[in-house]
Amino acid sequence: MKGKHNHFFYKLNDIPIRKSIRILFLLFFIVPVITVSSICCFFLFDEMLKKEMSDIQKNLEQTELVFDNTLRQIKKLSDRIYVNKQLQAVMLKEYKDIQDLYSDYASMTFFENYLQTYNEVESYRIYTENQTLLDNQFIIKADKNIMAEDWYQNAKLYSGQAYWVYKTDSISKKKYLSLIRSIWSTSTGQFCGVLVINIAPDVIEKNLSNLFYKTVITYDNSILYTSIEDLAEEDEKILIEYTKNPVTSKKIQTIKLNNEKVGLFHEKFVPKNTISIYFSIIYIIPIFELTKVTLKILAILIVVILLLISFSFLVLTIFSNYIDKRVSKVQIGITKVVDNNLEIEPTIGGKDEFEQIYESIYEMAVNLKDLINKLYVQNLEKEQLAARQNEISLKMLSTQINPHFLFNTLETIRMKVIASGEKEVALMLKLLASLLRYNLSVKGQPGPLIDELNAVQNYLTIQHMRFGERVSYDVMTMCDINNINVLPFLIQPIVENSFSHGLEDKVSGGFIYIIINMETNEANGQNILNIEVKDNGCGIPEEKLDDLNKKLNCGKPEEYSSSIGLINVQSRIKIFYGQEYGISISSKLGEGTSVRIRIPVL
Repeated sequence: MKGKHNHFFYKLNDIPIRKSIRILFLLFFIVPVITVSSICCFFLFDEMLKKEMSDIQKNLEQTELVFDNTLRQIKKLSDRIYVNKQLQAVMLKEYKDIQDLYSDYASMTFFENYLQTYNEVESYRIYTENQTLLDNQFIIKADKNIMAEDWYQNAKLYSGQAYWVYKTDSISKKKYLSLIRSIWSTSTGQFCGVLVINIAPDVIEKNLSNLFYKTVITYDNSILYTSIEDLAEEDEKILIEYTKNPVTSKKIQTIKLNNEKVGLFHEKFVPKNTISIYFSIIYIIPIFELTKVTLKILAILIVVILLLISFSFLVLTIFSNYIDKRVSKVQIGITKVVDNNLEIEPTIGGKDEFEQIYESIYEMAVNLKDLINKLYVQNLEKEQLAARQNEISLKMLSTQINPHFLFNTLETIRMKVIASGEKEVALMLKLLASLLRYNLSVKGQPGPLIDELNAVQNYLTIQHMRFGERVSYDVMTMCDINNINVLPFLIQPIVENSFSHGLEDKVSGGFIYIIINMETNEANGQNILNIEVKDNGCGIPEEKLDDLNKKLNCGKPEEYSSSIGLINVQSRIKIFYGQEYGISISSKLGEGTSVRIRIPVL
């Protein structure tokens, strides 16, 4: 696998960089984007289609609820008529006087009230076998033909239970969905008649017309209601056949109606508290309408993706052309140098890698020119260098002093001073010799802190002997320093600065404190050595102190010819111990200066 990977990129080396960028863009951007987008579009289409079908299913269930509510209202009306004792009495009474009949009919005002109360009712009839009654709008004597009808026979058979039938009304000769039930006396159990309640078609059709989808309601292999105008007889047969063996209501079945491809959603239900086969509610939706919104969103998404790809390709083309121009400029510079033309432009502009490469080429050209120029004067420079080295060697030989000779001479002078009775001068010579021996013996590596302090004390003692009460000192060690090593010349330069700068204006009473203590860093358990050199001198002005602190933070050592400055000490500490350690200075004008050294104990 690794070999194929290397082979692929090896082949890219043979292709110009502009084409390589486009190939990589195609393979690792365009192809993945198209693949991922296609997968996303597929899943999005599927999910949106499911969402659309779920919404249709909810609407279908809502339509079922509305239709079922209409049927329940009709059932409630039938219950009220069924238990009406006044009606039962009239239906069972054998009338001999026509006036009594008219009087009883006139008293049954509830007939009209029911018709006005229930908007869902187109009409209702009560068929009776009592031949003493007269026919009117509501009560009709059943003849042999009516009594022979299946719906009439079933009503008597079901003994008062309601059921639904799609039939032709005997009076209006129109077909209605009708609730039918026989009425029996609640007191004697005698047969009173058969109640037929016809549902008003306009109420159902009005509800269907408000639906977004075309709707058909079927019952017992008949289409009861439809919102489709001029539904062809052939299409009616197709829909009725579909209801006999429908697809699950959660799924869609695709068929052709009126030469148009449509999807059918089906929901069937049986009204409660009635003896009935199921009703079917069918939504008819053109397939184009079903997927129109989903396809529109997908089309917008695809257009956005194509625009993004086009924009990306445009940006890539501009970028690859820019890279190609930069490469061409570098190639021109290289070609000139190869052709021994070292006069090239100093820059191609910018700060990118191409500019860095070109800078290297330009620097190489300049170096080549310098090298060529140096070839002409090389011998002369060698002679001048040799002469300077000889001169420096002579100066070094003339100024070199043997340390042993220096110490022996100082010791001889001290002995002669002692012999003459000048003990103070002898002590100064001894301290000076000890100080010089320490300064000349250190090698730049950490040494005992106690040796550094001894050298500092020798220096301060000599200064005290020189200037008397003008300067005095005290060294306070707040911890055990016997086994602590530090870099040499950390304290002495600070003490020298305190004496030469801090106490230079002091006529008397000058004092230098050296305080040494140790603390422990709680975060990592590291022991930290704190060395404070404090004087009661003139102090440092605020502006000068700020300038000095800036130099300390900058970390550039001062260039002293004969001593080591504060910034030099700061630089050595940070290089050897780390950036978190170093010296800090605080001062108040007229009160004195304090220099603190903070280093780890090694």
